Amino acid sequence: MVEKNEFYDVTFVDMTHDGMGICKIDGFTLFVANGLKGETAKIKVTKINENFGFGRMIEVIEKSPYRKEPICDHFAECGGCNLMHMDYQMQLNFKKYRTAETLRRLGKIETKVNETVGMLNPYYYRNKAVIPFGEENGKMIAGLYKSRSHDIIDMKRCYIIPKITTDIVKFLKNVFTELNIPAYNEKIGTGVIRHVVIRNSNYYDDISVTLVTLTPKLPKKDIIIKRLVSRYKRVVSIVHNHNPNTTNVVLGKKSKVIYGEDYIRDEINSVRFKISHRSFYQVNPIQTEEMYTKAIEYAEITPNDIVIDAYCGIGTIGLSVAKYCKTVLGVEIVKQAIVDANENAKENNITNAKFVVGKAEDVIKTWSNYNVDVLFVDPPRKGCDRVFLDTVCEMKIPKLVYVSCNVATLARDLNILQAAGYEVQEVTPFDMFPQTSHIEAVVKIRYKRQD
Repeated sequence: MVEKNEFYDVTFVDMTHDGMGICKIDGFTLFVANGLKGETAKIKVTKINENFGFGRMIEVIEKSPYRKEPICDHFAECGGCNLMHMDYQMQLNFKKYRTAETLRRLGKIETKVNETVGMLNPYYYRNKAVIPFGEENGKMIAGLYKSRSHDIIDMKRCYIIPKITTDIVKFLKNVFTELNIPAYNEKIGTGVIRHVVIRNSNYYDDISVTLVTLTPKLPKKDIIIKRLVSRYKRVVSIVHNHNPNTTNVVLGKKSKVIYGEDYIRDEINSVRFKISHRSFYQVNPIQTEEMYTKAIEYAEITPNDIVIDAYCGIGTIGLSVAKYCKTVLGVEIVKQAIVDANENAKENNITNAKFVVGKAEDVIKTWSNYNVDVLFVDPPRKGCDRVFLDTVCEMKIPKLVYVSCNVATLARDLNILQAAGYEVQEVTPFDMFPQTSHIEAVVKIRYKRQD
C-alpha cells in the first residue's frame, strides 16, 4: 500500500498532457512534476486520492537522454514553463504524441498527425506579457506566479518574453517604488498597482504599456509617463485601466489612453494590423505566420469562394485570406475586436471582407444563402458552441479548417463533425508556446457524406 510522505524508487512509464511523469507503485498511479518517460527516480509521495496520487521529485537516478538543464533560475517554482527540462526535439515529439493520443482517445479520431512545427529559437517569443505586482517584506515585487498559486516570483529574467519587456517591468518597479506608489495587496484589497501588461510588435518597433490599478486614478501619472517614454522611445501607447473588483480577470471595464494611441501596429503575411490593448492577438508572431500559412494551404481556396472566419477576433485569418477568395465574412462576439477588424480592412484597402458583432452560432445562420465554400474556425479554449457546430453541419459547408488552442475540446468538436459526415483528413500541431505543454493545431476537414 502506497503511503503519504514515504519515499519510493520508481520508473516513469508515460507523461500527462501537461508534462508530468506517470509512474505506478503496486498498480497505484502517481503523477510527478519534472519526471521524463523512461527515467528512474526517487520520489516522495505528497498526496493520496482514492485512485491516484502525487509525488515530488527527490533525485533522478537514471536520466533520460532527452533531459536538459533548465536555463531559467525560476523554473523549479514558476508556473510559466513546465517543459524546459526537456530537450527541444522531445518537446516537439511530445506535442505530436499528445495531439494524436487526445484525438484518438477523446474524439475517436484516427487521422494523419504531422510532425510538430517548431521554432529555430524557442525563446523570447511572447509579444504579450501580463505581469502581476505585489509586495514582499515591505518591498515591491513583480513577475510571474508560482505554480498553482498567486504567490509572485520577483522576476530576474524570463526566457519566453522579450528582454525589453523584462527591462520595462524592472524599470517601472523602481519608478513606482521611488514615487511611493504601492502595489496591490490581494489578500486585504489595498494598494494601487495590480498589473502591467506589455505588448511588442514583431514587424515594427511599437510597444504598448497598460497600467492596471485598483484605484480610479493613477497617482503621479505625468511623471510616470515622462520617465517611461524618455527611457523607452519604442513605447507608442500607454493606457490606464481601472480594475476595482476582487477577481482573477486582469482588465477592468474602464480604460483611458494617457499617452499616444490605443494601438500598436504589426504585420502577418503582409497584412498590417492595429492591435488595441483589449484585442486578442496571437502571442507568438513567428509561429502565427507559419500556422496561418498552413491554414490557408488546408483551405484550398479558389477565387470564387465565399469564406467565413468564425471567432474572427481582429480579422487576422479573414484578412490574410481575402486576396485569395471572392468574399470574407467574419463574426466575433467582442465589439471592440470587430471595430479593429473593420479598421484593419480599411488600413489594407481590403474591400471584399465584412466583419460583424454577434455570437457565431447565431450569425452564420443568416449567411446560409451565401453558399459558403470555406469555414475557418478559431475558437477560445472552451472550443465551439454545440449550436454552432450543428449549424455548420446543417449548412454542409464543404471545406473546414479548424485552428485549435486546446486539443481536448478540439477532439470533442471533431467527433461531432465526424458523426455528421465530415472527414478529418490531416492535423498539424504547432509549437506556439515553446517550453510549455500548450499545443496549437490546424486541422483539414472535408464534408464527405452525400444526401
